Order: sequence, then structure tokens, then C-alpha cells
Amino acid sequence: MKVFFSKGQAAADKIWNGRYYLPALMIIAAAALLTDTNLECMFIYVFIAVLLLIFSDDLMSIVAPVMFTLLMSVKYYRNFTELTGYMWYAIVPFALALIFNLIYYRRPFANGSFTRPLIAVSAALILGGCGEISAEEYFKPVSLYYTLGLGLAMLLLYLLIRSRLVNERKYKRTERLAEILYASGLVVVFTIAAFYAVNLEEFLEKGTVLFYKPRNYATSVLLMCMPSCCLMVKKSNLHLIGMGLMYCAMIFSGSRSGLLFGTILLVICIVYIYAKNKDSRRLYRSLALILAVPVYLFAVNYITELYSGRFIEGGLISEDETRMEFIKLGTANFFSNPIFGIGIGNLKDVEVFKAIVPGSIVFYHNVVIQIISSMGIVGIVAYGWHFIARADLIWTNRHRERFVVFGLSYLGILMMSLTNPGIFCPFPEAGLLVLIFALLEKESENRVSK
Repeated sequence: MKVFFSKGQAAADKIWNGRYYLPALMIIAAAALLTDTNLECMFIYVFIAVLLLIFSDDLMSIVAPVMFTLLMSVKYYRNFTELTGYMWYAIVPFALALIFNLIYYRRPFANGSFTRPLIAVSAALILGGCGEISAEEYFKPVSLYYTLGLGLAMLLLYLLIRSRLVNERKYKRTERLAEILYASGLVVVFTIAAFYAVNLEEFLEKGTVLFYKPRNYATSVLLMCMPSCCLMVKKSNLHLIGMGLMYCAMIFSGSRSGLLFGTILLVICIVYIYAKNKDSRRLYRSLALILAVPVYLFAVNYITELYSGRFIEGGLISEDETRMEFIKLGTANFFSNPIFGIGIGNLKDVEVFKAIVPGSIVFYHNVVIQIISSMGIVGIVAYGWHFIARADLIWTNRHRERFVVFGLSYLGILMMSLTNPGIFCPFPEAGLLVLIFALLEKESENRVSK
């Protein structure tokens, strides 16, 4: 048994650190989308994650399969409760493997600079709605998922990551994470491409973007993943194609936020890539000359037609839209309950947004309004403290490339959070941010120690 376990550990290390690991996971996703076997694909990823938890002490190895599992779940976006009958077959073995990993590969407890801000956020979420939210609403499973998932779970995840950062690896963790994000972005591209392939006839008939229900979920992930291309182009300029595909996916998702914020982030990424890769500037100028005219013509002549069904009164947003109504309601909630807000699980305003996804909470589609409405002044202080801690880490290391690139990922999801749930989705968005900043914090500490 000991020999078998040792061979399993060697195999896990070889696979996880092999050059074909991420491509193989992407091929599995593509095959599942082609055969409409998303659920089976998700179980394959869970099985891979379970094996890696058992045979590897490196928790970075499970980030990709866990991430891909969440991305392949978009098929059930209309109602995540459809997965209820299946999820225990995945959660139980994953939880048991995680417990084994935590015990067998245990590491000393490690603290960090984000511990206290995360404790404050956890407290704000738990206390949110004190004296206002009913016990029934507060203790609903979906309410507890967001209350504990965005707070206590993120704190525990951060402490776990910190404890596993004690051991140095042969690879640079931030670079490996960039590769995972890049691959994840391409998987999102696959899901949107598969949707259009199935509905190609309808798309050709209408000539406008189709109604892709998880458009904002997909865009949130893409805005976090696209900046990773800034690091990938150092290996090959062919990865510019990957960045272009992610941007096109945002456009064809039909997300107005993706069109606006994706364009802003794309321009920033292009400027950054041009500034940092001096040896390739001649190539970039040539590409700019070749693409300038067709891109201009597409933007001027086709975007309006493509988004004719998404624009409201010729613009991105209307004063009568529910997002504007949520701003008014959220502000009113804050002034009626300024200390603790009305609670993140409160269903007081559920009737305003008719398109709420079953298994979700009332999202105010604006990070500021969500905080003041759900958690009041306590939430403002907690989330403000957490944001300042993250911003300070990036600013302190602003001359280091990986900090800037992951800072752009943070910027991307923060922009998305101005018009959508964004950082208030525990997984993958909030969880990814915890991982990103834990790795950046460790890299910053390593530099100081040297």
C-alpha cells in the first residue's frame, strides 16, 4: 500500500506539473460541449480533483478542475437547483478527500495581512440585517450560502492557502495561476461558441446577439481572465489571439457590461502589452495597421445592429431599468437601517427584478449599493478596509509585472461589480480573488525577506 501511494504521489506530481495538464482539461471541456455532456464532464473534473487531493500536497493542482467544474455548470444557470440531486455525489467525495489532504499534508497555521479585514467582512455579513431580517430568511440555505460563503468560507480559504505557501515550489505560483486563468477564459469562450453553434440558424436569421442567460456570469470570469494574456504573450505573441477570442466572447455573450468594461480592459491590456514588450513593438504596429480599418468598420456599422435587442432607447442603460430602481431601493434600505443594513438574504425587494435566478439572492447589481443595503455602515467599514488592504498591496508592488497584471484582473471584476453581482458571487469570483491576493502577498513577503 505504501509503494502504491508513493507511486500515486509521483504520478500526480508529474501530471500536475506536466505541459499537457491544462490542455487535457480543456479538451475534456470541448468534448463535453460538443456532445452535450456537461454533467458527466463536471464529475470527471471532480474525480481528478479528488485524486489530486489524495496524492498531492499542492492545492494549486485542484484550482483548474474546480474552476472548470464551475464553468461547465452554465448549462444549469437558469436553475442551479437542478443540480441538487447530483451534487452530493460530488461534494461528499471531494469533502472527504479535502479532509484527508488537510490532515495528511497538514502545515503549521499561518496568518497574513488580510486575516483581520476578512474577519471584519465575515462579521459584517453575519451581523447584516440585525433587527430587520426575519429568522426564516436569514437561515434559508441560499441565504447562508452567501452569508457564510462570502465571509467565513473566504477567511478559511485564505488561511488554508497561507498555510500551504510555506513550502516553495519549483514553479512560480503566480505564473501558474496566470496559465490557469488563461485556460479558464478559453473554456468560457468554448461555452459561448458551443451555444452559438447550436443556435446558428437563429443567429443568422436575427443578425443580433442571442439571449445567452449566463452572459454576465461568463463576462465576470472573462474580465478576470483576460489580463492573464499580458503575461502569456511573453511566451508567445500567439496568445494575443486568445485575448481577442475572450473579448469577442464578451461581445457575443450579449452582456452590455461586457461590451463596455471589456472594451476598456482590452485597451488597457493592449497598451500594457505594447509598453512592456519592446522587442515586439514592430509586430504590434503592423497588426494595428492591418486591423484598424476592419475593427473600426465593425464597431461603427455592426455593433449597433448586433446589440439592437440589448440597447435600451439607443443606449446601454435606461432610467427605467431595474438596475436604476435597485439603486433607489438600496439607498432607502440603508437610511432605514444604517448600522447593519437589511441583510444579504433579505427578500424585501425580490419582486423588482423578475429575472432572478432560482437558488440566488436579491442582487442589487452594484457593489456599493449591495454593501450599504445589506450591511450598512458595518459593511462599509469592513469592505472598505479589505479593499484598501488589496489596493495597498498592488500599489506597493506597482513596478512588478505580475502585481500589475493581477491588479488588472481585480479592476476587471470591480468594474463588473458596478452593474452586476461580481465580487458577491462566492465561487469562482470571490474565491479567485482570495487566491490571487494570497499569492501576491506571499510573493511580496519573499521579496522583502531577500
